[in-house]
Amino acid sequence: MRTSDHRKHIPIGVKLHAALLLLGFTEEEIAGGVEWDHQPALALRIVDPETGELMPHPNDPRHLRPLRKVEHAEKTRGRGATTAGSDVGNAAKVKRIERDPAGGEEFRRRILEIKRGERPERPRSRMPSRPFPNRKRSKP
Repeated sequence: MRTSDHRKHIPIGVKLHAALLLLGFTEEEIAGGVEWDHQPALALRIVDPETGELMPHPNDPRHLRPLRKVEHAEKTRGRGATTAGSDVGNAAKVKRIERDPAGGEEFRRRILEIKRGERPERPRSRMPSRPFPNRKRSKP
């Protein structure tokens, strides 16, 4: 009997584990769970008008990335103080632009004005200055 006749097939889980180790994940990170991130996020993908499907397809392996749990949470929800630049923040921005009756035209106009160096006129509001209160010192 040849060696190749009784050599067993390598399970897909073992292959995935080996690939994650080659990508730089540690045994602890793999055991704790690797999260798969969609790039771009599903909320930011274009919907094909004919079929109604997302483009690219949600399970397209070319648009899935393994991330550590902390990295995935930060990319999805931001750093905690703000969602700017995160998937959630970008999806909210897209919704705000799409809700604009002009189709985001006003938003684009404002952004282009700022990039050209033209500042939109805004009324300046100033807080009135108030003097420190006059307190009388109590005598000991």
